[in-house]
Amino acid sequence: MDKETWKLVLDYLSAKEQGKMQELADLEERLQNWLRKDPQHQQELDQAIWLWESTAMAPKNESWKVSFADIQTSVQSERPTKNKTFIIWSAAAAVVAAMAMFILFNKSEQRLLPNHQAAWITKVSAPGKITNIMLPDSTEIWLNAGSSISFPDNIKQASFRTVKLNGEAFFKVKRDPKHPFIVHSLNIQTRVLGTSFNIRAWEKSSPEVTVLTGKVAVSRDSAGVQSKAIHLIPNQKGVCDLKSGSLHLENIEDAHFAVGWTEGKMVFDQTPMEEVFEVIERRYAAQIKTDRSFKACKLTAKFDNVSINEVLKTIQMTLDIQYTINKQTIYIKGGKCN
Repeated sequence: MDKETWKLVLDYLSAKEQGKMQELADLEERLQNWLRKDPQHQQELDQAIWLWESTAMAPKNESWKVSFADIQTSVQSERPTKNKTFIIWSAAAAVVAAMAMFILFNKSEQRLLPNHQAAWITKVSAPGKITNIMLPDSTEIWLNAGSSISFPDNIKQASFRTVKLNGEAFFKVKRDPKHPFIVHSLNIQTRVLGTSFNIRAWEKSSPEVTVLTGKVAVSRDSAGVQSKAIHLIPNQKGVCDLKSGSLHLENIEDAHFAVGWTEGKMVFDQTPMEEVFEVIERRYAAQIKTDRSFKACKLTAKFDNVSINEVLKTIQMTLDIQYTINKQTIYIKGGKCN
Protein backbone atom coordinates (compact mmCIF):
# COMPACT_ATOMS: atom_id res chain seq x y z
CA MET A 1 0.00 0.00 0.00
CA ASP A 2 1.59 3.30 -1.07
CA LYS A 3 1.48 6.42 1.08
CA GLU A 4 -1.26 8.07 -0.99
CA THR A 5 -3.58 5.09 -0.58
CA TRP A 6 -2.67 4.77 3.09
CA LYS A 7 -3.70 8.41 3.56
CA LEU A 8 -6.99 7.70 1.76
CA VAL A 9 -7.70 4.82 4.16
CA LEU A 10 -6.88 7.00 7.18
CA ASP A 11 -9.07 9.83 5.89
CA TYR A 12 -11.98 7.44 5.39
CA LEU A 13 -11.68 5.76 8.78
CA SER A 14 -11.23 9.08 10.55
CA ALA A 15 -14.25 10.64 8.81
CA LYS A 16 -16.36 7.59 9.59
CA GLU A 17 -15.27 7.58 13.25
CA GLN A 18 -16.02 11.29 13.65
CA GLY A 19 -19.36 11.13 11.79
CA LYS A 20 -18.37 13.42 8.91
CA MET A 21 -21.04 12.08 6.60
CA GLN A 22 -20.53 14.63 3.82
CA GLU A 23 -16.97 13.46 3.23
CA LEU A 24 -17.74 9.75 3.35
CA ALA A 25 -19.41 9.34 -0.07
CA ASP A 26 -16.42 10.62 -2.06
CA LEU A 27 -13.88 8.78 0.09
CA GLU A 28 -15.86 5.53 -0.08
CA GLU A 29 -16.09 5.71 -3.88
CA ARG A 30 -12.33 6.26 -4.16
CA LEU A 31 -11.70 3.37 -1.80
CA GLN A 32 -13.99 1.05 -3.76
CA ASN A 33 -12.19 1.96 -6.99
CA TRP A 34 -8.89 1.03 -5.36
CA LEU A 35 -10.28 -2.29 -4.07
CA ARG A 36 -11.52 -3.23 -7.54
CA LYS A 37 -8.07 -2.84 -9.09
CA ASP A 38 -6.50 -5.85 -7.37
CA PRO A 39 -7.86 -8.63 -5.11
CA GLN A 40 -4.72 -8.28 -2.97
CA HIS A 41 -5.89 -4.81 -1.91
CA GLN A 42 -8.57 -6.37 0.31
CA GLN A 43 -5.91 -8.06 2.44
CA GLU A 44 -4.03 -4.79 2.78
CA LEU A 45 -7.21 -2.99 3.79
CA ASP A 46 -8.05 -5.66 6.38
CA GLN A 47 -4.65 -5.09 7.95
CA ALA A 48 -5.11 -1.32 7.95
CA ILE A 49 -8.54 -1.61 9.59
CA TRP A 50 -7.13 -3.91 12.27
CA LEU A 51 -4.45 -1.35 13.07
CA TRP A 52 -7.04 1.43 13.23
CA GLU A 53 -9.28 -0.54 15.58
CA SER A 54 -6.37 -1.65 17.74
CA THR A 55 -4.24 1.49 18.13
CA ALA A 56 -6.50 3.96 19.89
CA MET A 57 -3.46 4.25 22.13
CA ALA A 58 -0.07 3.26 20.76
CA PRO A 59 1.67 0.40 22.60
CA LYS A 60 4.17 1.64 25.17
CA ASN A 61 6.71 -1.08 24.52
CA GLU A 62 8.48 -1.72 21.22
CA SER A 63 7.84 -5.42 20.79
CA TRP A 64 5.89 -4.63 17.61
CA LYS A 65 9.21 -4.13 15.82
CA VAL A 66 9.86 -7.87 15.76
CA SER A 67 6.91 -8.91 13.57
CA PHE A 68 3.29 -8.22 12.81
CA ALA A 69 2.26 -11.07 15.11
CA ASP A 70 4.06 -9.27 17.93
CA ILE A 71 2.28 -6.05 17.02
CA GLN A 72 -1.05 -7.83 17.31
CA THR A 73 -0.21 -9.47 20.63
CA SER A 74 1.17 -6.23 22.07
CA VAL A 75 -1.77 -4.09 21.08
CA GLN A 76 -4.33 -6.61 22.27
CA SER A 77 -2.64 -6.88 25.67
CA GLU A 78 -2.56 -3.11 26.14
CA ARG A 79 -5.89 -2.18 24.55
CA PRO A 80 -7.71 0.19 26.95
CA THR A 81 -11.11 -0.70 28.32
CA LYS A 82 -13.74 1.19 26.35
CA ASN A 83 -16.22 3.38 28.11
CA LYS A 84 -18.83 5.84 26.97
CA THR A 85 -16.37 8.70 26.73
CA PHE A 86 -14.08 6.56 24.57
CA ILE A 87 -16.70 5.47 22.05
CA ILE A 88 -16.63 8.76 20.16
CA TRP A 89 -13.09 9.98 19.65
CA SER A 90 -12.23 13.62 19.68
CA ALA A 91 -10.60 14.95 16.55
CA ALA A 92 -7.30 15.25 18.40
CA ALA A 93 -7.38 11.65 19.59
CA ALA A 94 -8.14 10.46 16.07
CA VAL A 95 -5.14 12.33 14.75
CA VAL A 96 -2.89 10.82 17.44
CA ALA A 97 -4.16 7.32 16.58
CA ALA A 98 -3.61 7.98 12.87
CA MET A 99 -0.04 9.07 13.54
CA ALA A 100 0.62 5.97 15.63
CA MET A 101 -0.83 3.78 12.89
CA PHE A 102 1.25 5.48 10.24
CA ILE A 103 4.46 4.86 12.20
CA LEU A 104 3.51 1.25 12.93
CA PHE A 105 2.55 0.56 9.34
CA ASN A 106 5.58 2.11 7.69
CA LYS A 107 8.07 0.40 10.03
CA SER A 108 6.39 -2.99 9.67
CA GLU A 109 5.20 -2.71 6.09
CA GLN A 110 7.72 -5.18 4.73
CA ARG A 111 6.63 -7.77 7.31
CA LEU A 112 2.92 -7.15 6.89
CA LEU A 113 2.86 -7.69 3.15
CA PRO A 114 4.54 -10.34 1.03
CA ASN A 115 7.39 -9.36 -1.27
CA HIS A 116 5.60 -10.82 -4.28
CA GLN A 117 2.12 -10.11 -5.53
CA ALA A 118 -0.14 -12.89 -4.27
CA ALA A 119 -2.06 -14.74 -6.97
CA TRP A 120 -5.72 -15.39 -6.26
CA ILE A 121 -7.18 -18.82 -6.87
CA THR A 122 -10.88 -19.29 -7.65
CA LYS A 123 -12.75 -22.57 -7.19
CA VAL A 124 -16.19 -23.01 -8.77
CA SER A 125 -18.84 -25.59 -7.95
CA ALA A 126 -20.92 -26.29 -11.05
CA PRO A 127 -24.73 -26.57 -10.91
CA GLY A 128 -25.74 -30.00 -9.62
CA LYS A 129 -22.45 -30.54 -7.77
CA ILE A 130 -21.13 -29.99 -4.24
CA THR A 131 -17.37 -29.41 -4.14
CA ASN A 132 -15.09 -30.18 -1.18
CA ILE A 133 -12.03 -27.92 -0.92
CA MET A 134 -9.04 -28.09 1.42
CA LEU A 135 -7.20 -24.78 1.72
CA PRO A 136 -3.41 -24.66 2.25
CA ASP A 137 -4.00 -23.72 5.93
CA SER A 138 -6.03 -26.97 6.40
CA THR A 139 -9.38 -25.15 6.48
CA GLU A 140 -12.04 -27.38 4.89
CA ILE A 141 -14.83 -25.94 2.75
CA TRP A 142 -17.94 -27.48 1.19
CA LEU A 143 -19.00 -25.31 -1.74
CA ASN A 144 -22.66 -25.49 -2.76
CA ALA A 145 -23.77 -25.90 -6.37
CA GLY A 146 -23.53 -22.70 -8.38
CA SER A 147 -21.10 -21.10 -5.90
CA SER A 148 -17.50 -19.90 -6.11
CA ILE A 149 -14.77 -19.02 -3.64
CA SER A 150 -11.48 -17.15 -4.11
CA PHE A 151 -8.40 -17.12 -1.90
CA PRO A 152 -4.76 -15.99 -2.22
CA ASP A 153 -2.09 -18.58 -2.86
CA ASN A 154 -0.20 -17.34 0.21
CA ILE A 155 -3.16 -17.75 2.57
CA LYS A 156 -1.18 -20.02 4.89
CA GLN A 157 1.46 -17.33 5.47
CA ALA A 158 -0.81 -14.27 5.35
CA SER A 159 -1.43 -12.24 8.52
CA PHE A 160 -5.15 -12.34 7.65
CA ARG A 161 -6.55 -15.44 5.94
CA THR A 162 -8.96 -13.66 3.59
CA VAL A 163 -11.39 -15.41 1.21
CA LYS A 164 -14.25 -14.20 -0.97
CA LEU A 165 -17.48 -16.17 -1.37
CA ASN A 166 -20.23 -15.95 -3.97
CA GLY A 167 -23.12 -18.26 -3.17
CA GLU A 168 -23.13 -20.69 -0.25
CA ALA A 169 -20.47 -22.62 1.64
CA PHE A 170 -19.91 -24.53 4.87
CA PHE A 171 -16.58 -23.83 6.57
CA LYS A 172 -14.51 -25.80 9.08
CA VAL A 173 -11.79 -23.28 9.83
CA LYS A 174 -8.41 -24.45 11.09
CA ARG A 175 -7.83 -22.67 14.39
CA ASP A 176 -4.99 -20.14 14.33
CA PRO A 177 -5.41 -17.29 16.86
CA LYS A 178 -2.54 -15.29 15.34
CA HIS A 179 -4.06 -15.35 11.86
CA PRO A 180 -7.82 -14.54 11.82
CA PHE A 181 -9.91 -16.09 9.04
CA ILE A 182 -12.07 -13.55 7.18
CA VAL A 183 -14.85 -14.26 4.68
CA HIS A 184 -16.19 -11.49 2.44
CA SER A 185 -19.63 -12.32 0.98
CA LEU A 186 -21.96 -9.78 -0.63
CA ASN A 187 -22.20 -6.92 1.88
CA ILE A 188 -21.10 -8.78 5.02
CA GLN A 189 -17.83 -9.84 6.57
CA THR A 190 -17.41 -12.88 8.83
CA ARG A 191 -14.34 -13.07 11.06
CA VAL A 192 -13.30 -16.18 13.02
CA LEU A 193 -10.28 -17.82 14.63
CA GLY A 194 -11.37 -21.44 14.33
CA THR A 195 -14.95 -22.74 14.13
CA SER A 196 -17.58 -24.24 11.82
CA PHE A 197 -20.29 -22.16 10.20
CA ASN A 198 -22.42 -21.79 7.09
CA ILE A 199 -22.73 -18.70 4.90
CA ARG A 200 -25.58 -18.13 2.44
CA ALA A 201 -24.81 -15.18 0.18
CA TRP A 202 -26.85 -15.54 -2.98
CA GLU A 203 -27.49 -12.54 -5.20
CA LYS A 204 -30.86 -10.83 -4.53
CA SER A 205 -31.21 -12.62 -1.17
CA SER A 206 -30.46 -11.49 2.37
CA PRO A 207 -27.10 -13.02 3.38
CA GLU A 208 -27.06 -15.28 6.45
CA VAL A 209 -24.33 -16.69 8.68
CA THR A 210 -25.21 -19.74 10.83
CA VAL A 211 -22.86 -21.05 13.51
CA LEU A 212 -22.50 -24.75 14.38
CA THR A 213 -19.45 -24.62 16.65
CA GLY A 214 -17.28 -21.90 18.15
CA LYS A 215 -17.92 -18.18 17.84
CA VAL A 216 -17.89 -15.76 14.89
CA ALA A 217 -18.14 -12.01 14.43
CA VAL A 218 -20.33 -10.73 11.58
CA SER A 219 -20.45 -7.15 10.36
CA ARG A 220 -21.79 -5.18 7.42
CA ASP A 221 -19.13 -4.37 4.84
CA SER A 222 -19.06 -0.99 3.10
CA ALA A 223 -16.06 -0.33 0.84
CA GLY A 224 -14.15 -2.84 2.93
CA VAL A 225 -14.92 -0.98 6.17
CA GLN A 226 -17.03 -2.83 8.71
CA SER A 227 -19.89 -1.79 10.96
CA LYS A 228 -20.09 -2.81 14.60
CA ALA A 229 -20.09 -6.61 14.67
CA ILE A 230 -22.61 -8.98 16.18
CA HIS A 231 -21.18 -12.11 17.79
CA LEU A 232 -22.76 -15.49 17.14
CA ILE A 233 -22.49 -18.76 19.07
CA PRO A 234 -23.86 -22.22 18.15
CA ASN A 235 -27.55 -22.31 17.13
CA GLN A 236 -27.57 -18.63 16.26
CA LYS A 237 -27.54 -16.93 12.90
CA GLY A 238 -26.89 -13.40 11.71
CA VAL A 239 -29.06 -11.99 8.93
CA CYS A 240 -28.40 -8.84 6.93
CA ASP A 241 -31.65 -7.40 5.58
CA LEU A 242 -31.32 -6.95 1.83
CA LYS A 243 -33.35 -3.73 1.69
CA SER A 244 -32.43 -1.85 4.87
CA GLY A 245 -28.92 -3.26 5.29
CA SER A 246 -29.58 -3.81 9.00
CA LEU A 247 -27.85 -6.74 10.69
CA HIS A 248 -29.65 -8.76 13.37
CA LEU A 249 -29.27 -11.97 15.39
CA GLU A 250 -31.73 -14.87 15.46
CA ASN A 251 -31.82 -17.92 17.72
CA ILE A 252 -32.57 -21.20 15.94
CA GLU A 253 -33.39 -24.71 17.17
CA ASP A 254 -30.79 -26.68 15.24
CA ALA A 255 -28.04 -25.08 13.15
CA HIS A 256 -27.44 -28.40 11.37
CA PHE A 257 -30.51 -27.76 9.20
CA ALA A 258 -28.52 -24.96 7.57
CA VAL A 259 -25.94 -27.43 6.26
CA GLY A 260 -28.34 -30.15 5.14
CA TRP A 261 -27.46 -29.21 1.55
CA THR A 262 -24.01 -30.79 2.06
CA GLU A 263 -25.84 -34.15 2.12
CA GLY A 264 -28.16 -33.32 -0.77
CA LYS A 265 -31.05 -32.27 1.49
CA MET A 266 -33.37 -29.32 0.87
CA VAL A 267 -35.40 -27.73 3.65
CA PHE A 268 -38.01 -25.06 2.93
CA ASP A 269 -39.93 -23.24 5.64
CA GLN A 270 -42.45 -20.80 4.21
CA THR A 271 -39.90 -20.14 1.48
CA PRO A 272 -41.00 -17.98 -1.48
CA MET A 273 -41.45 -20.15 -4.57
CA GLU A 274 -39.12 -17.99 -6.63
CA GLU A 275 -36.35 -18.89 -4.16
CA VAL A 276 -37.44 -22.56 -4.16
CA PHE A 277 -37.10 -22.69 -7.95
CA GLU A 278 -33.61 -21.16 -7.74
CA VAL A 279 -32.54 -23.81 -5.20
CA ILE A 280 -33.91 -26.60 -7.40
CA GLU A 281 -32.12 -25.22 -10.46
CA ARG A 282 -28.79 -25.18 -8.65
CA ARG A 283 -29.31 -28.54 -6.94
CA TYR A 284 -30.29 -30.45 -10.10
CA ALA A 285 -28.47 -28.37 -12.75
CA ALA A 286 -31.81 -27.62 -14.37
CA GLN A 287 -33.70 -24.65 -15.78
CA ILE A 288 -37.29 -23.97 -14.72
CA LYS A 289 -39.74 -22.17 -16.98
CA THR A 290 -43.24 -21.20 -15.81
CA ASP A 291 -46.26 -19.72 -17.57
CA ARG A 292 -47.26 -17.61 -14.55
CA SER A 293 -45.81 -15.77 -11.58
CA PHE A 294 -45.41 -17.56 -8.25
CA LYS A 295 -44.37 -14.42 -6.41
CA ALA A 296 -47.10 -14.74 -3.79
CA CYS A 297 -46.60 -18.49 -3.23
CA LYS A 298 -44.56 -20.15 -0.47
CA LEU A 299 -43.52 -23.72 0.24
CA THR A 300 -42.87 -25.69 3.43
CA ALA A 301 -41.29 -29.06 2.74
CA LYS A 302 -38.24 -31.21 3.42
CA PHE A 303 -36.49 -33.39 0.84
CA ASP A 304 -33.83 -35.94 1.84
CA ASN A 305 -31.63 -36.32 -1.23
CA VAL A 306 -34.46 -37.42 -3.53
CA SER A 307 -34.84 -37.29 -7.30
CA ILE A 308 -36.09 -34.21 -9.13
CA ASN A 309 -39.33 -36.08 -9.93
CA GLU A 310 -40.05 -36.58 -6.22
CA VAL A 311 -39.57 -32.87 -5.62
CA LEU A 312 -41.84 -31.87 -8.48
CA LYS A 313 -44.56 -34.33 -7.38
CA THR A 314 -44.64 -32.67 -3.95
CA ILE A 315 -44.92 -29.21 -5.52
CA GLN A 316 -47.61 -30.56 -7.84
CA MET A 317 -49.71 -31.72 -4.88
CA THR A 318 -49.10 -28.51 -2.95
CA LEU A 319 -49.64 -25.91 -5.68
CA ASP A 320 -51.70 -27.90 -8.21
CA ILE A 321 -49.18 -27.48 -11.00
CA GLN A 322 -48.57 -29.51 -14.14
CA TYR A 323 -45.01 -30.15 -15.24
CA THR A 324 -42.97 -31.79 -17.99
CA ILE A 325 -39.23 -32.42 -18.15
CA ASN A 326 -37.25 -32.15 -21.37
CA LYS A 327 -33.60 -32.98 -20.69
CA GLN A 328 -32.49 -30.31 -18.18
CA THR A 329 -35.45 -27.98 -18.70
CA ILE A 330 -38.57 -28.16 -16.51
CA TYR A 331 -41.79 -26.63 -17.86
CA ILE A 332 -44.43 -25.73 -15.25
CA LYS A 333 -47.99 -24.79 -16.11
CA GLY A 334 -50.84 -23.55 -13.98
CA GLY A 335 -50.73 -23.68 -10.21
CA LYS A 336 -52.28 -21.74 -7.37
CA CYS A 337 -51.18 -20.63 -3.94
CA ASN A 338 -52.77 -22.28 -0.89
